[in-house]
Amino acid sequence: MGKGGILEKVIRGVFFTVTPGLALYGLVTGDFSYQYLMLLGLSGVLAITGIDDYEKGRKYWSLFSFIVALFSLITAVQIFFSDAGL
Repeated sequence: MGKGGILEKVIRGVFFTVTPGLALYGLVTGDFSYQYLMLLGLSGVLAITGIDDYEKGRKYWSLFSFIVALFSLITAVQIFFSDAGL
């Protein structure tokens, strides 16, 4: 059996289904008010990918994934707390 318990697989499934769903919702409807949630999901996906890469010994790609995850998290927080709107 592979690495990761049932909780990791559930969290991975949630992030990998909700993130593209929110992105498609924004593209289809033109309503980008949930863009910060999509970016939070993207940072979760990238953090999980970084953890997997680190466990597989790919240190460079794991560091890159963590940096991009941090950037998208900061962007999502800025969008959430901005008064300018979209």
